[in-house]
Amino acid sequence: MKKRTLKRAAALTLAVAVMAPAASALSWKDGAPANYNFTYGGDNGGIASVKASDTNGTYNGEIKAGETITTQTGTIVWRDSYTNVTTFTVTTEPGYELVGLSGTNVENEFEYDEDSNAYTFSFTDKGAEAWCYGKDVSFDLVTDKTMYTITFANEDGNELGFITAALDEPLFTSIVPEKEGYTFSRWMLNETTAMPDTFTADMLKYADENKNITVTPEFTVNEYPVTINYYVNNNNGVNGGTLESKTDNVMVPYGTTINEAWLAENNRLSGYKMIGGDHDVTVGVDGAAIDLVKKEAVFEEDHAYFTYESKDDGVLSVTYGIEDKREGVNVDVNETIRMSYSDYLWGEKTITFTVQVADGKALVLNCSDGSNEFTDNGDGTYTFAFTRGGTMINKPTDHITFALSTVEK
Repeated sequence: MKKRTLKRAAALTLAVAVMAPAASALSWKDGAPANYNFTYGGDNGGIASVKASDTNGTYNGEIKAGETITTQTGTIVWRDSYTNVTTFTVTTEPGYELVGLSGTNVENEFEYDEDSNAYTFSFTDKGAEAWCYGKDVSFDLVTDKTMYTITFANEDGNELGFITAALDEPLFTSIVPEKEGYTFSRWMLNETTAMPDTFTADMLKYADENKNITVTPEFTVNEYPVTINYYVNNNNGVNGGTLESKTDNVMVPYGTTINEAWLAENNRLSGYKMIGGDHDVTVGVDGAAIDLVKKEAVFEEDHAYFTYESKDDGVLSVTYGIEDKREGVNVDVNETIRMSYSDYLWGEKTITFTVQVADGKALVLNCSDGSNEFTDNGDGTYTFAFTRGGTMINKPTDHITFALSTVEK
């Protein structure tokens, strides 16, 4: 009899075992899932987005201000779903940062990830059978405008000063950089974009990782008066030299290079040449003076003309004297000396040129009449001379040009 009872009992036990599902087959949703509500109450501005997701995968999406979402946990203690973590990810608009959390069942704790520029905070909930489990949450976000440093630098990148400002705040500095020959115009974010009067969102793209924006000055070039003198023969006022006309206050931008090409382009040459040869004159804050010269239109009888045609860098200076005056008046490239004479015996005249050359140099003379003789004075100077008049036989060439150059001794 006992035998049967045991058998019956054994059969019953076996049937129960066959009907019960395996533990691994149970879903976390078996039973009554625990719901937890999260309400995004609002913010004080500057929030770009708020997203939520949970480890149980019951919610994944964006949440708007005033909206409530629900996540769920399992009710079976030994299932992974019994504990659920709901994480909120907040991104702020450019120029704003999250500075606080407030609300119901909220701790003011969050993390910031610089790489993603996002803030995160989480809540952990457990199934309803736990001793302690999460409560519904209502949270508010507190933001503030990010402070940036505006660094004012000169064109070389050297800092002149700085201010701090946030979005929509005025940008003002008393710093006025100086640059010779220029007037300060405005501060620039780059070569084409001016710094506005108020801190705008557009400026944020110029900020570096340290929230610094460097601005540099833009200048407008000043104009200064350039005097252009027009001479005949030379500018010494003697031996045929006269001032024909003078142009004052031709306003020219600072730093402009004036040479014969510039003068021709600006219709200022008209057959003249620059005294001293074609060379560059840079317009400075004091302006500039340009001396131009041309030979007189018609050579007079009983006069000899001597034009200094060219030189090289080894020639330092040239002076001339007429008669027994060996040194005296300066003469430069493109200038012409006019010397009167008479064919009578007592009308003979001599013009003597003295040339100073650089140390270690020797003079080379090239005259248009082939008279290339000169005297080495042994002190770095050389002289050469022309005699005209005094006899009816000695008729001079009307015009002689000479070029000077140097060679190594």
